[in-house]
Amino acid sequence: MNQTTYRGSRSVRSPIQAHPTQFTQKKVQDTRDEEHPIREALRKLCGTYDLSATFSEDTSTLSTVKTPGLVAVQCILSKDGRPIGIGHGSTVVSRINRPSERTVFSVLNGSLMSAINSACKTLDVLRLEGADEQAASEKGAMYRGTYEPKEANISEPASDKQKAYLRQLVSINCDEADCEQWAAQIDDFTKNEASQAIQRFAK
Repeated sequence: MNQTTYRGSRSVRSPIQAHPTQFTQKKVQDTRDEEHPIREALRKLCGTYDLSATFSEDTSTLSTVKTPGLVAVQCILSKDGRPIGIGHGSTVVSRINRPSERTVFSVLNGSLMSAINSACKTLDVLRLEGADEQAASEKGAMYRGTYEPKEANISEPASDKQKAYLRQLVSINCDEADCEQWAAQIDDFTKNEASQAIQRFAK
């Protein structure tokens, strides 16, 4: 690396030498790596959406706006049968804007684009809900994976090491009569019962 040395022991970075943060920023911005976090997040959201568009005359607009020559269309965009966006398109037919197929198509396309713009906001909410549900599901799976094996030990017989250690604790902490009572029970203990007894004596 290029460094300029001035008087004294302290080295000064050359003005043409890149700052370390620039290397970090460049690495973060380099999305060519398939394992880049942004690409992984994007792949999770990619897929096929079952969308449908329903067009109809916008009677509400026609009854509200009393303009001669007004043509209005409403578009309802649905995902899996659930409406997620409503759009409106309209134009006024006149000497300047003569009626034609192009005029009709522009009204239909305008209502569709309006519905898509509205649906984008709904899709964002649905994606967030899906991410929250997935996070909750993963958390639940992690919880079950952590605690269920321990729950399974409730009916599993105590190990020889547990029994031997528990007998040692009983002999230290109990009198002869109690030792005999414990000795009659220890062989029938489960891992969970032995663990609880060991904790009790080890306090």
